[in-house]
Amino acid sequence: METPEEMYRELQLMSLGSMRSCTCMLLTDTSNYKVHGTGVFIQIQEHYFLVSAAHVFDRYRDLFIFLSEDYEIIKPGGTIFYNNPANRDKDGIDVAVLKLDDNCVSHILRRYTFVQAEDLAINHTFRDGECYTFLGYPTSKSKVLYKTDIFDATTFFYFTSPAKNEEYSKLNRNPAINVAAFYNKKLAYNGKNNTFGTGPDLHGISGCGLWYTDPSHLVSGVIKPKLTAIMTDWPVKNRYIIIGTRIDVITGLIKKYLDVDFPESRIVRVH
Repeated sequence: METPEEMYRELQLMSLGSMRSCTCMLLTDTSNYKVHGTGVFIQIQEHYFLVSAAHVFDRYRDLFIFLSEDYEIIKPGGTIFYNNPANRDKDGIDVAVLKLDDNCVSHILRRYTFVQAEDLAINHTFRDGECYTFLGYPTSKSKVLYKTDIFDATTFFYFTSPAKNEEYSKLNRNPAINVAAFYNKKLAYNGKNNTFGTGPDLHGISGCGLWYTDPSHLVSGVIKPKLTAIMTDWPVKNRYIIIGTRIDVITGLIKKYLDVDFPESRIVRVH
C-alpha cells in the first residue's frame, strides 16, 4: 500500500503534463537550436501573454518558438511590458510580459495551452516541504542529434521547497517580491525509473514556472497545479538556490498597463 508521501509524489508527477503544456523553449539561433530561455503562457480574460525573464526578452527580436517537430517556428509578436530597471545585473524583479497579438495566439494554441487566471496563485503563502516544482528547458538538454536533422529538447523538472524568510537578506532579495527555492544538482529526480541522480546546469531555465501542487488534491482527485512564480536567476555564488519573482508582480505589471478584471495582490503593489 502506498504511503501518503508516495501518493503525493505521484500527484506531482501527474501534474507535470499540465505544466509542460503551457511551457515553451525560447530559442535565438536557427543554426544550432540552442535554448536561450524558457517561457510560460498565461491568459487573463481575452488577453494572452507570454511571460519570461526580462534578460531573456532583452533579445526579443531574435526569439522564436517551436510549434512542431517539423521545424515549424513562430516569432512571437505583440507588446512587451517591462519593469525596465536601469541596471539588469541589479534587477531584483527581472521579469517581462509579452501581450501576444491575435495572429500569434492562433498559431500558439495549436501546440500549447495557457494557464488560466484562476490558476495564478497570487497571495500565496509558501509552505515547508517539497510541494513545489520548477520545470523548464535547460540549454544542455537541447541539441540536434548527431548525423541527423532531428532537434531533441527535453524539459527538466525538480521538486523543491522554498527558502526560509531569513535567507532572503543573505540573497539581497525581498520575500514580498521574490521566491528562493532549493536546487541540489546531485539529487535530481528521474521519474522514468524512480531514482535520484545528477541534474543539469540550469542555464536556459530562466523564465520557467514555479508550480504548487496542493496536497488537498489527493482527496479531491483534481490535477491542477498553481503558478506561483517565474524563476529567473541561478546565482553563481550559490548554486544550491534558484530565485524567481512572485506571480503577484507579473499580474501587477499586467494591471498597470491593461484594464483587466483580476484581484489585487495583498502582498505587493506594482507602480
